[in-house]
Amino acid sequence: PNAARVAIRDDPKLSELYHFHSYGAGGIDGTIKLVDYDWGQVSLLRYNNFVLDCDESEEEKDNPCEFKNKNTESQGSYPLEVKTMNTIRKELGHQDRAIDFLKIDVEGSEFAFLEEMLDSNGGCPAFIRQMGIEWHHFSVDSRYGEGSSGQVNAIVTLLKSCGFELFWQWSKSGWKSNEKIFHDLEMKDVRYNLQSFIRKK
Repeated sequence: PNAARVAIRDDPKLSELYHFHSYGAGGIDGTIKLVDYDWGQVSLLRYNNFVLDCDESEEEKDNPCEFKNKNTESQGSYPLEVKTMNTIRKELGHQDRAIDFLKIDVEGSEFAFLEEMLDSNGGCPAFIRQMGIEWHHFSVDSRYGEGSSGQVNAIVTLLKSCGFELFWQWSKSGWKSNEKIFHDLEMKDVRYNLQSFIRKK
């Protein structure tokens, strides 16, 4: 009943239960650039600037291919102030408080946010008891095991070494975006997943 709730989302219906702040969670204290992407959202995910486009009917010409990507120009761009975990805790006066549950859904910033949090807290954030993470825009790589991602595995391995245990996930390899633009831009394996961790030691 006395737990402080912090949210980075503006919803008037929740104003009595939550404290709202007009910044995001990131790997730096500063401003990052978000861009439009699928589902009418914004993210760190930028379209490839150049994609090789070849016209098979012109194979005999000297230069049958050219680099182009008209879609990049159509991505809207938005600045967003972000803060690291330590800065957020300090500004809220929570340095000496435990976080019972940390929900991370920051549209691609989770990698930098978690890396910075681990680096700046001696490798292990002892003040967190449980975490829910939504991973964005990763790809699977069979070299790391079936359905595994090197990007995600590196952070999960660090979390495990800190005593966090994975107790739930959406699926082993997440779900793949079926947006046509990713295929057009040769970004054929853009995935998402949800995972929950609890500290066991």
